[in-house]
Amino acid sequence: MKNFAKELGSDFINLFFPKLCMGCMGVLIPSEKNICVHCQLQLPLTYFHLQENNPVKEKFKTRLNIRQATALCYFQENSIIEKLLYQLKYRGQKQLGAYFGTLLGKELKSSINYQTIDAIIPVPLHQKRQRKRGYNQVSLFGKTIAHYLGVPYIEDALVRTQNTKQLAKNYYEDREKILENAFCLNLKDSVPKHWLLVDDIITTGATLNFCGRLILENPKNELSIAAIGYRI
Repeated sequence: MKNFAKELGSDFINLFFPKLCMGCMGVLIPSEKNICVHCQLQLPLTYFHLQENNPVKEKFKTRLNIRQATALCYFQENSIIEKLLYQLKYRGQKQLGAYFGTLLGKELKSSINYQTIDAIIPVPLHQKRQRKRGYNQVSLFGKTIAHYLGVPYIEDALVRTQNTKQLAKNYYEDREKILENAFCLNLKDSVPKHWLLVDDIITTGATLNFCGRLILENPKNELSIAAIGYRI
């Protein structure tokens, strides 16, 4: 009887306040969660984790000594992935991070190239920006991947010491100047690890480059990179 009443109440709420797809804003059917099947099929998956010399790895090869690099989706303006990342970053839909983390986590779990990952860390937000937003948009993405790989997720291994301005419209050289000394390493555990550094979008790669340099200051550390989107 209780379950029946609960289902009836849920149906009543959905009738007047239907759950909407985060991609197209269409009404979700009961079997769908967060994103409708139509939008799921439109996701421009890269499958970079299956390519040894993929575009992400090529982007960093002259800057960082990385083991592996991947991104879940191609990112273009006015695309479904842009809409979803906007919802994730600016509309409080942080559950989308877990959705993306599940998609990529399952893939990395089955990939021999990511079996040596020891821990996962996110690119950090400055504490002022995180308080305003309420969360780091890559936290659930990283935590979910860590769950599938069976490794720790360390939220505060990197700290953002400067509240830099938005970087989206800056070229690589400008980002380099803006990000100089913007991060510091906060690792209490000095044991070398193979770290997977996660971010939301790879554009010029400047942010990941600065964070990666700090990790690789210990020559015994190894570094791999993963992101939700790769801007093309």
